[in-house]
Amino acid sequence: MPKAQQKPRPVHKARLGALQLAVWTNEHETEGTTRTFHTITLERNYKDKSEEWQKTTQLRESDLGDAIALLQDAQRFLITDAQ
Repeated sequence: MPKAQQKPRPVHKARLGALQLAVWTNEHETEGTTRTFHTITLERNYKDKSEEWQKTTQLRESDLGDAIALLQDAQRFLITDAQ
C-alpha cells in the first residue's frame, strides 16, 4: 500500500486500567508551509450487555485519576520525545 494510503498510526500509545490514550501527528499545509501539530484521543473500553468489547469517549467519575495520569504521560511524551 502506498504511503499516502496507509492508515495513520499513533506516534505514542499508553493504557491504564480501562483507558487507552493515543497521540497522533498531523500535518496541515497552508500557503506552501507545512505545520505539524499533535492531537490526543482518550477512550474507555467496556463490555456491553452482550459481553462484547466496546469503546467510548465518555469517562466515569472513577476514571478521572487514570485519565489524569495518561494525559500527563502524553504531555511528557510531547515535551521530550515528539520534538
